[in-house]
Amino acid sequence: MASKVAGKICWKRVCGTRSFEIPRRKIGTSVAASGAASKTQLESLGRDKPFRHLFDADPALNVYNSSIVNLSVGAPGPDLLKQCNTLLATATRHRLEEEEKEGKYYLFQYGITSGLWECREELAKFLTRRYGDPVAREDLILTCGATHGLQLILTSVMAPDGVIFVDEVTYMIALDAFKQFPLKRVVSVPMKNDVVDLDELEKLVQAERHKSYTLNENKIFWAMYYTVPTFHNPTGMTLTPDMCKRVVKMSRDNAFAVVCDDVYNLLHYNNEYPPHRLFNYDDSQDPDYTGGNIISNGSFSKILSPALRVGWIECGPRVVNILKNSGILKSGGAVNHYVSGLVASLLHLKLEDRYLDSLIETYKGRMKALCDVLDEHLPNYCSYNHPEGGYFVWIKLPEDIDALPFMEWCKQVYKVMAIPGARFSNHGESKNCIRISIAFHSAETIAKAATIMCNAITEYMRVKNVKPNLNM
Repeated sequence: MASKVAGKICWKRVCGTRSFEIPRRKIGTSVAASGAASKTQLESLGRDKPFRHLFDADPALNVYNSSIVNLSVGAPGPDLLKQCNTLLATATRHRLEEEEKEGKYYLFQYGITSGLWECREELAKFLTRRYGDPVAREDLILTCGATHGLQLILTSVMAPDGVIFVDEVTYMIALDAFKQFPLKRVVSVPMKNDVVDLDELEKLVQAERHKSYTLNENKIFWAMYYTVPTFHNPTGMTLTPDMCKRVVKMSRDNAFAVVCDDVYNLLHYNNEYPPHRLFNYDDSQDPDYTGGNIISNGSFSKILSPALRVGWIECGPRVVNILKNSGILKSGGAVNHYVSGLVASLLHLKLEDRYLDSLIETYKGRMKALCDVLDEHLPNYCSYNHPEGGYFVWIKLPEDIDALPFMEWCKQVYKVMAIPGARFSNHGESKNCIRISIAFHSAETIAKAATIMCNAITEYMRVKNVKPNLNM
């Protein structure tokens, strides 16, 4: 039978004592719009090409294409990854011998929701050594990497209809990930000197905070501010201590979370320790501490191997408790439990410390090689940041130059490419910028490619008959 409900015709099926109302599809809604696909589209979607790695599927990111020097990707190259063979062979032997000695073989059982105890214990010691700040085991939840950590946070502690504040330019695939949550709104925050403009962030928070959001005992944050506070992606910059303190106070006063993409912190090139992470400023001894508003989202992808898919969330007791009691984690247990055991051995044997030391020296040399070239060859009407850590250098061309067609031209003519700035923006800002990565190629290759790109900028300006603004 048919009945009208709230102005819509619904069909009611009665089964025993339960009734189900099935809304009719709105007139004018096409099948394609509702998610259906044609036979041709389905055949195309079903093709499974023999790709070997993530970058195979995207020509713009395929750093293994030897015909082009691609400075786009934030991932280590074969020269660094080959060391993982020996490291993981040693760690595997150690871990399996330990399992044999104990005789319980818990490593092959479902793990506790927060992650393998031994791994979190060794990770806390490792991070304390490397950060130069205390890290507590009980503040750590193991993940399958920073992307999985971000997903856990979005689904577990944030309002389903909440707001995600992002820097005007930010990690581009995080922007892609946020699109998977269509009920959440992404709000871009202007930047000043290539870091967030905190005055603007505060204005936007005030404009949004009094709207209606769906909150409960688990969905405790109406909003989150997603950022890369240390060695920012893409700008390479780091928040100052005063800025960190202000972000913490703002988050407490307005009851939102700050999710820090802390994957580059340990790749620091000028001091014994990296800058204090933002989480360190959310001190539980403060009189206005509310259980933790800052969430540090870390990963071994940049400091060991992306393939391991092991990371961690460091957070206060409120968030720890919600994550530990997640229905998803309770069903599957600890994520990547077996590999976490290998990582525990890597940390216990100090193998990761030695490997990280070698990575820092390698990347420090690559960063210096790149910046030396830019200091000498980058036209004076361009500018760049000189980062003290991380993977990336952010180059600014004259404002009337669109980096997208320039990079296409540079790729075709000079066989060198990087990522145009608009890719890092929710609304296409920073069109005149370029991000260069030092992660994959050798220092020599990076220096040669950067020299070519600097010369290409001058040539492109001449070909396009663009007069640079020397007052920038």
